[in-house]
Amino acid sequence: MAQTTVQNISGATKYFGFLPPHGLELVDAESVTIEGDLRTILGAGGRSGRYSRGQELQALNDACENGDICLAEVAESCCSSSSSSSS
Repeated sequence: MAQTTVQNISGATKYFGFLPPHGLELVDAESVTIEGDLRTILGAGGRSGRYSRGQELQALNDACENGDICLAEVAESCCSSSSSSSS
């Protein structure tokens, strides 16, 4: 499963109400990793999909455009090293 890392790059401590589960305060340069794609989670109304979180999705977009946060999607590593056996 993919993950989303959100970093506060605003230069100040800020509260981000769109961060699951109920908003988070991040100090400058602090990061938090969310399980799943944050835009998909907000657009679908959370993991259950029961309600839309349009305002929170707009707040996320605004924070990105204003330079308050940096988002990075982290793909799950599914690679493993294989060793060859010799006989």
